[in-house]
Amino acid sequence: MAAFRERAVKKNPTMTGFAIALAAAAVTSLAPSHATQKLRFGVTIPERTSTVREAMAPWAREVSTASGGAVSIEMYTGGSLGRSGKLQYWLVKQSVLDIAWILPSDTPGLFPATDFFEIPLKSDDPLLISLAFWRLYQRGYVKGFEDVKPLALYVSPPYRMHLRFAYDGPESLSGRKIRAVTSLQSRLLEDAGATPIGGITTTQVAESLSRDLIDGALFSWHGVKAVGVMRSTSVHVDQPITLAPAMIVMNRKVYDGLTPEARAAIDAKSGEPLIRMLVQSMNKAAAEAVNEASTDPDRSFIESRTEDAEIWRGRFEKAARNWRSKSPDNERIAVAFDGILEEIVQEEADARE
Repeated sequence: MAAFRERAVKKNPTMTGFAIALAAAAVTSLAPSHATQKLRFGVTIPERTSTVREAMAPWAREVSTASGGAVSIEMYTGGSLGRSGKLQYWLVKQSVLDIAWILPSDTPGLFPATDFFEIPLKSDDPLLISLAFWRLYQRGYVKGFEDVKPLALYVSPPYRMHLRFAYDGPESLSGRKIRAVTSLQSRLLEDAGATPIGGITTTQVAESLSRDLIDGALFSWHGVKAVGVMRSTSVHVDQPITLAPAMIVMNRKVYDGLTPEARAAIDAKSGEPLIRMLVQSMNKAAAEAVNEASTDPDRSFIESRTEDAEIWRGRFEKAARNWRSKSPDNERIAVAFDGILEEIVQEEADARE
């Protein structure tokens, strides 16, 4: 079977990653039921990224081991089976990928509840927010997953400002071009007097900064080194602005077609165990970057003043009110979130004792 796949690719060297994936899927479908079931896990970020290196790849190996050989998960990093973040959901839905890492901001409106998890109002701790995100889904509050099975729903450490100009307070942002990813980030930057610039992908941020196309970027500490934001900026404002929801999902039909052993292994290793791996990897990378930036004499590491933090908090409260007012479902999610967050905070406190 592997030989057939190799010969097919060699006979047509112009095949794209998309076509190769379809051919592989067709070959896999001919495999006997007792054979190892191979799954394609695609991510658009590079292999060197902390979440891939220390969470996603180890998770894939753990699932394979736990299944006793019933399933094998192959990683395709750097967008090798499709680079566009906007296409990742559709690649999974069409079975080009079996599993994918997705940013809801790339598919606006598809997962509307995820906007709520951007707002660092109740907490900016990514583990607490991520666990609450997951439990809200488990309890039926978060919708939109009819065609895919979530394996992890989580948020990044907070996005902060990384700049190429001197910062003396919020007024320094007036008229400055700052890269934004989501509509909430754009609104918050506009409220601060900045000009939000969209349409810049993660891999384009460093170049855009170096070419002076933008004056700064909102970015989480955990990713600033891997994608070059650290080397392209020298002023870092340690004020949480937003969180960034993300998810790992699997084609639901593919999941349903797995053997019981394969499904059991995926179930055991996904959800909260995988979320903890992801957040731990991001927090570790973020702490290393913060330590480097805050001790480098050639950089300005600026902690947010109390009065500035209160200004931002007012903006977060406004964003939360606006989101809750959009629908009764949003209000129910917000109320349930508060209760679940309290539950998780208590659990984490008990675990530390």
